[in-house]
Amino acid sequence: MYAEQKIMNEVALHMSKYGGKYQDWYVGVAADAKSRLFNDHGVNETSDAWICRQCVNDVAARQIERYFIKKGCKGGPVGEEKSAMFFYAYMIQPHTRQ
Repeated sequence: MYAEQKIMNEVALHMSKYGGKYQDWYVGVAADAKSRLFNDHGVNETSDAWICRQCVNDVAARQIERYFIKKGCKGGPVGEEKSAMFFYAYMIQPHTRQ
């Protein structure tokens, strides 16, 4: 649980640095978080607020995702992809796609 707690703390700190409420953020898990962020969601790598962290396994990534969804973040349904070891979050902008 320590690794998950460390990531949750880092992400919460990142979110508070960029402001907004939890509802202003989207969270998810993926095998390739950068592709998911920049290609699928349309996040701008240099100007948007985003964060991703590699977790010990897909179970840990999904636990972190559930934690932030319970806090109020937006997110998709939790999938079954076993290689989804990355947790990511980004601040929703008019040009991003959920």
